[in-house]
Amino acid sequence: MSSSNRLSVSVQPLNYADVHACAQMTSDAFAIDPHTIVKGLGRKPYDMYDIMRSMLLDGLERKKQIYVKAVDEETGEIVGHAGWAFKDVDEAAIPWSRPSDDKSAAKEEPRPKKDEPENEDTGDVEEKREEDSINRLKALESRDMQYWQTNIIPQDKPCVFITGLHVSVSHQSRGVGTIMLQYGNAIADKLGLTIWVHSSHQAYEAYQKAGFEAVKELDLDLDEWAPRGPRVGEAVMGDKGSEKWGRYIIKYMKRDPK
Repeated sequence: MSSSNRLSVSVQPLNYADVHACAQMTSDAFAIDPHTIVKGLGRKPYDMYDIMRSMLLDGLERKKQIYVKAVDEETGEIVGHAGWAFKDVDEAAIPWSRPSDDKSAAKEEPRPKKDEPENEDTGDVEEKREEDSINRLKALESRDMQYWQTNIIPQDKPCVFITGLHVSVSHQSRGVGTIMLQYGNAIADKLGLTIWVHSSHQAYEAYQKAGFEAVKELDLDLDEWAPRGPRVGEAVMGDKGSEKWGRYIIKYMKRDPK
């Protein structure tokens, strides 16, 4: 990455008034993630905007969680946000900042209208296959996550979990994620804590550059789970036009304190 392409950003505490912008940023980023698209093909797709909004509204008041935003110093625009959760750490040691506003500032603003899903008459058998394949994928990932949490992460040591790292689609690959990771790394180093993260396929290199190492991975052939192939315009892991979703690797990573 050339230095001229990097943004000058400041890392600031997240406030309730920022919740809508951050939730929409997360939704936009996941909308072009093939793994998320495939998991959304079931009969009960989830809304990443609502998930992130609820997570932030709940987490901002918790003193064992820190949420920040990355702000473009030239424009004042929020271009990223991140969060960390501290396990078995004394609250007094965590540099938590109370939001400067309250929940009434987290007003839900108008959102871009989503395209309605196509109602294809595929029959009961096809609908059940679609539901079953996505449910099996979600169950596999849930079991894998549980194994990581109970068998790899030490149960008797304080640590930190990255709860999210999101960069605006229009500002990716410009150093924003790195700056937020450095912010969290500095806190963990000061407290002598290991950081753990469940990384997406795309974020792996950013975490690796920030000192994280993979301790486990889940290699998914998305085409084995998807009830249909990708359509024109949908993001894929492989070459566009291949009619394949491609392989997606989830990395479980850690960074020991320096």
